Amino acid sequence: MEIITDEQPNATDINAAPQRLPYLPWYAGDFLSATRGWSVTARGVYRELLDVQWGMGSVPAEPKRLREMIGATASEWRMAWPLVEGKFPVGTDGLRRNPRLEIHREKARQVSVKRAEAGRRGGQSKAERHSRINGADRA
Repeated sequence: MEIITDEQPNATDINAAPQRLPYLPWYAGDFLSATRGWSVTARGVYRELLDVQWGMGSVPAEPKRLREMIGATASEWRMAWPLVEGKFPVGTDGLRRNPRLEIHREKARQVSVKRAEAGRRGGQSKAERHSRINGADRA
């Protein structure tokens, strides 16, 4: 399934960050299964890059920039990047994204939209009740 599009914000523009969602869905079992046999350093690099992508919508394609963004040392990066690179393919826009994280982002966005709409409807209902009560008190 190809979900990498040119419509994502540019990873170099912090002002172009995606919609802020109240949570990052985290599935520990899936993460551990996907990284079984990796060193703790490689798992840390992977998690850091997932977190950066969640906040920015994508990450740059250049490995050196990625390493600098997460604060990995050169030796940590040399050990981890061969394992992690395949988890962040480069899209047609020249930016990297973890496709599975983008699926989780879309699901979280849908939940957020539904909750906001439910809250809006609830607020309208409450306002209408208060309006009727306050109007009856004045009569």
